[in-house]
Amino acid sequence: MIRKNTSSEDDSFFNLAHARWVVGVLSMLIAVVGKESLLGLLLRQLRREIDSLIQDEEPPPAVQRAARYRDN
Repeated sequence: MIRKNTSSEDDSFFNLAHARWVVGVLSMLIAVVGKESLLGLLLRQLRREIDSLIQDEEPPPAVQRAARYRDN
């Protein structure tokens, strides 16, 4: 069975809420394994990459504030 994506939210690269959650989980894992370990280094790099993707996907703050008033 083929599903059609009808939502514009599904067309985005990834879900911002999930990406923020992943950043939090990575931070927790870094705390467990240690910042200075090799695994900690890899996890920090991954966290930075996901964080930069989040910043690229988020609209600028002015656009976010204006979007609040769109449906008024």
